[in-house]
Order: sequence, then C-alpha cells, then structure tokens
Amino acid sequence: MSAVQRNRNWLWFFAALVVLGAAAVAINWAYNARQQLTMDQLRAAEERWDKNGPADYDLTIDKTYQSATGDEPRTDHFEVTVRGRKVVQATMDGRPLDRRLWDEYDVDGWFGFVERFLEMDTTPGAPRTFRAAEFDPQTGQLLRFRRSVSGTHERQELVLTLTPAEPL
Repeated sequence: MSAVQRNRNWLWFFAALVVLGAAAVAINWAYNARQQLTMDQLRAAEERWDKNGPADYDLTIDKTYQSATGDEPRTDHFEVTVRGRKVVQATMDGRPLDRRLWDEYDVDGWFGFVERFLEMDTTPGAPRTFRAAEFDPQTGQLLRFRRSVSGTHERQELVLTLTPAEPL
C-alpha cells in the first residue's frame, strides 16, 4: 500500500466527523422546533380550561423578564384570588393590584398574555423567537411559559401555580 493510499484513509475519518456534526445540529434543531408553542396548542389548552378548569382557585404567578438591552432580570410575584371565575383580590409583590387590571391576572388573562406574544412573534418580519409552554393535561391550565428573542437578551418566563379553593 503506497503512502498516497494511506493518507486517503484519513479522509473517511473527517467525513464521518462532518456527518456526525451535521446530525447533531439537525437533531437539536428538530427538537427545538417540536417544542415551539403554536396557536393550535394554545387554543386546545384554552378549550380544556373552559370545560374542566375550576371556578374557584388561588393563583400564584412568578413572572421573570429581561429587556432586550440586557438589564438585570426582574421577577414580579402575583397572588390572585378567583371565585366564581371572577378575580376578587390580586396583589403584585405584596401590594394591591389596580382593580381595573384584575381580569388580566386570572388564568384566562394569562392565556391572553401568551396569545399576544404568539401573534407578535408570527407576524411577517418579526425577529426569530423561541416559545414553549406547559399545560395541565386535564384542565388545560397554563403551568409555565418561556419566550426568548434570538440575538437579544429579551426573555420572559411565567410560572403559574393554581390551588383549587372553596367558594366564598
């Protein structure tokens, strides 16, 4: 076997590296694409919530966000009391929340929050974003929502904890 033939054997090694590298990128891309929240998934969760969600519950929300400018992340803590599908009390970081805003802080309001981001992110010319959500399989309640804008520091994350309650 000549020296030229032996050197060509190394080409197979580098070809395998290229193929494995491309496979790793493709698998990662496919995994992330499958996690992307769609409007159909959001609508299905809302329908489950309308059918199976409790009318009386206490909701705590931790909302963490960071602006596109890279400021330090900020977290707000909300506590919301819902009875008969109506908010009867709401606080943000321990302070009473303005009554005119209450409807935005029950589970239906948080569905609207996520929907606005979905609409904004899917308009033509919008920056590329990653959006993922977790929903309760029985009630459809939003459990967690994460969103980040590619190429920026902009991030949002919601963590919602619902505790069913007795009517007042």
